Amino acid sequence: MPKYTVVSGSKFPPGSYTVVTKRGQRQRAARGGGVIPRTFRKTDAQYTDSMGEQNGRKTVGLDGDTLGRKRTGDESYLASLMRAIGRVDGENDYVVYVRDAEAVRPSFPDMPRFRFRPVTPSSIWLRFPFSFPIALRRDPVDLLHVQYFVPPASRSPVVLTVHDISFAVHPEFFIRKDRLLLNALVPWSLRRADRIITDAEFTKREMVRVHGLDPERIEVIPLAADPRYRPLDKEHCRKVIAERHDTADGFMLYVGTLQPRKNVATLIHAYTMFRKRTGLPHKLVIVGKPKYKFKSVLDAIHESGFESDIVFTGFVDDDDLPVYYNAADVFVFPSLYEGFGLPPLEAMACGTPVIAANSSCIPEVVGDAAILADPGDPGDFCDAMTRVLGDPRKVTEMQTKGTARAKQFSWDRTARETIKVYRDVLKRSNGR
Repeated sequence: MPKYTVVSGSKFPPGSYTVVTKRGQRQRAARGGGVIPRTFRKTDAQYTDSMGEQNGRKTVGLDGDTLGRKRTGDESYLASLMRAIGRVDGENDYVVYVRDAEAVRPSFPDMPRFRFRPVTPSSIWLRFPFSFPIALRRDPVDLLHVQYFVPPASRSPVVLTVHDISFAVHPEFFIRKDRLLLNALVPWSLRRADRIITDAEFTKREMVRVHGLDPERIEVIPLAADPRYRPLDKEHCRKVIAERHDTADGFMLYVGTLQPRKNVATLIHAYTMFRKRTGLPHKLVIVGKPKYKFKSVLDAIHESGFESDIVFTGFVDDDDLPVYYNAADVFVFPSLYEGFGLPPLEAMACGTPVIAANSSCIPEVVGDAAILADPGDPGDFCDAMTRVLGDPRKVTEMQTKGTARAKQFSWDRTARETIKVYRDVLKRSNGR
C-alpha cells in the first residue's frame, strides 16, 4: 500500500498515513493502528510519497462523451484541448470518460498521460444521473472538467465549461426536448461548479445577466483554430473540391449545423440576391449536418432558383475540412448567436476571406479582419459578398489580416490557462 507523509494543508493531522483502497469501497487513511473515518484524497494535502518526493501530479477527469460522435463544436473543443494539454502539461495525468474507449483512443496517439474509460449505458438520461457518477467512483480523480452538465454527487471539485447559453436567451431556437434538458441541468450546473470557463467576454456578461452569477467565478479562455487549419496549396485544394462538387467556377463556403440560430436561410437568400445581381457563377457549399428546425433552409433553397448550385456535403471530418476552407473564395457565417464561433477563425487561419454576422461574440473574435454584416438583412450580406468577390485587392487585404488575427489565438495558450484554472481550484479545495 502506498504511504504518504502529510506535510501541510491537510484535513488530517501531520504524520505518516497508509492509503487503503479496495475496489468498490471508499478510500480511507490509516495512521498507526487506527482508521480515520473520512475519505482521504491526494487533493486533501501536500504530502511526500514513500520515495520522499513532493507531490505535484494530479489526476484530472475529462468528460469525453462528445468524442467520436461528430458533435462539431463541443467535440472539436475537447479534442483540441486534449491535444494541446498533451503538448504543454508534463505534470498531471488525465482520465477521459468516453462511450467507446477503443474507438476513441486511436485519435489521440502519443499521449501516454491520457487513459480512456468507457461509460455505459451512454444514453444521456442514464449516463448523467447514474453511469457517469458510478464510473467516477470506480476510477476517482482529483478534479473533474465537464461541458454543460455537472454529474450529481461528484466528490471531486468541478470545472465547468459552458460555451453559450442560447437555450436561455433564445429558447425559440431549440426543440422542446433539448430546451427542457438544458434549462433543467445547465443552471444547476453553473451554481454547482467550483469554477466556470467560457470562451468570450460576451458570454460571461450573458451568464452574469441571465443567471445572476458572480463574475469572479467565471474565467474567459478564448479558443483557437487547431494547427491543422493553415494555408495549403490553394490550387490543389480547389482541384480536389471541384472534382467532388463541380465547383471549378469558384464557391462560397459555410461550415456549421443546420439549426435556427445558425441563420442559414438568410445565407441562402443573400446568395440568391448575389447571383441575380452579379451574374457570377459561384456555387454555395454548405458543410455540416442537419440538426433540427431546418425547414426554412429547404424552403429558401427551393425558392432560390439555384438549387443545383447549392451543395450539401453533410458532415466533413476535421482532417478534411482545411481543404474546403483553402479552396473557398469566401467564407460566410451569418449566425445569430455564438459562444465563440470557431469556423470564422478556422477560415482566417487558412487564408480565406470571412464575412460574418455582427452579432453576439463574433465581432470580439474576428476583430477587424472580417467584414461584418447584419444577420437580419440578406441584402447586407449580399453587399459584402459583392464587395469581396469583385475586388481582388480586398481579397488580398483580408487574407493578410485574417491570418494575422488567427495567430493571436493559440490552443497551447488555451491549454495553459485551463491548467491554471485546475491548479487554482485544487488549491482552494485543499484549503477548505
